[in-house]
This record gives sequence, structure tokens and C-alpha cells, in this order.
Amino acid sequence: MRRRKHFTPYLKAIVIAFFITLLLRLFVVDFYMIPTDSMTPAIEPGDYIMVNKLYKGARFYKQLKFESGKTPETFRVPGYSSIRRNDIVVFNLPTPLFSDQMEMDLSHFYVKRCIGLPGDTLSISNGIYTVNGQTGYGNLREQYLLSHYQGEYLPGTYHTFPFDTTYAWTMRCFGPLFIPATGQTILLDTVNLSLFRRLIYYETHTSLHTRHGKVYLKDSIITRYTFQKNWYFMAGDKIFNSRDSRYIGLIPEDFLIGKAVLVLYSKDPETRQISWKRTLNLIR
Repeated sequence: MRRRKHFTPYLKAIVIAFFITLLLRLFVVDFYMIPTDSMTPAIEPGDYIMVNKLYKGARFYKQLKFESGKTPETFRVPGYSSIRRNDIVVFNLPTPLFSDQMEMDLSHFYVKRCIGLPGDTLSISNGIYTVNGQTGYGNLREQYLLSHYQGEYLPGTYHTFPFDTTYAWTMRCFGPLFIPATGQTILLDTVNLSLFRRLIYYETHTSLHTRHGKVYLKDSIITRYTFQKNWYFMAGDKIFNSRDSRYIGLIPEDFLIGKAVLVLYSKDPETRQISWKRTLNLIR
């Protein structure tokens, strides 16, 4: 009996600690190990990063049972800020890749830098990002290297979103691409359909098709569309080696998890040794 009384306070402490940790992970922060170099030098392979969920507001699922291949309905509690250009953000991967359709991949996460916000118009001119006519976004050194690259063939140069010969965009020459915001309306035709088909499918769960030079949503001709969600353009700092919005397209706000703020610690992927110089580094 005495043993049980002696053990009870420890059990209570463990239970309380568990629920505090759970609440923190749900509402405040989350943690991710980084396996690739697409965000070098801001984030390196082996970094264990902390993600601030309060910044944008924690995201929750409306149901606990998920259907395979279907995006779960979500809601978000109010945050204290909004995503800004150059913020580094963790988000769910859109799937399937390189398809007219889009759903949320619950098991795969990307970390990229936000280059374009809802309502922006983004271009890449000779490798340099331009947003609403302004430069200075993303990894400027990598963009400079791309703009001065003199090789005959640059891997990935001729294969970027929307993978359409009408646009034939490349990582060096891309856009202009309008990034939709909630409530904004675009004119839609058979030419720009390839830019927005995937977005409209995600919002309506209905595939678009063309017939006799007209765009159809189900059986109705559609000449304009008003977006229901905010969209973002995310890009890796390592511009030569990053699968990002140049390839996978725009990211809906529903997919955003939070802002990467801190490298808690880092392990060298080869030696497994702690890199003390990266421990507790702020992410910028």
C-alpha cells in the first residue's frame, strides 16, 4: 500500500508531462529531421529543426479516419502572424506529382522558402526571382550562379511547371505566373488552363476538360474562375537541386504546417557526430 502511494505522484507527473508535451506538439511546435540539401545553407542534411505552429496557427483535421488518396478536411486556429516572403515553411507534399489532380500526402513533408504569396505575380528572369517587379527573394547567390551558368546543358532546365509546350518555361526563364488568393477571379481559357487546372481540381474535386476550344467544368462551359483558397510559391535555397514549386506547382494554404525557426541540433549524415556549431542556430 505504501509502495502504491509512493508511486502515485510519479505516475501523475508522467501523465501530466505526457499531456503537456502532446498539447505543445499539437498547438505550439513540431520537430523534423532534414534528410536532403535542398535548403542549404540555411538548413543542412542532418539538422533537427523546430517548427513554430503558432506563427500561422495550428492546423487540425476535422476527422480522425482518413481515406487513402483523399485530402482530409482541416481547420486552423488563428495565429499571431501570416506567412511572409522569405519565410522558411514546412508543408505537406502535394500528390500525385506531375498530375492534373492534387491531394495532400500525409506522410511526406517539405521544407522550402516562401517566394510568392497569394495575389503575387512571380517570374524567373535569367535565373533571378522577380515578385511584383521586385527582386531580392530566395538564395541570391544561387540565383546569380544560375544566371551566369555557361554550360551547354543544365539538368532540369527544360522541364518545369506547367510541363506544357505552350509555355515551355524553364528554371532560368519562368512566368509570369499569377499566384491566386481567396476571392480573386481569373479569366480561364484553353491556353492558361494548364497553369490553373490542378488548383481548380483541388478546390472543386472536379476535373476540367476542353472541347471545341472551350473549357468545361463537368458539363458546363467555364470562362472565369474565383479561387476559394490562398496559394503559395515555395522554392529551395539550393536552386540547382530542389524539387519545389518550379516543378510541383503552387501549394495551397491547407498544406502549410508552420514556420521553421530553429536548428535544435545537427548530426553529420555520414559520421553521425553532433555538429555543435549548428546547435541552437536560428533559421533565416
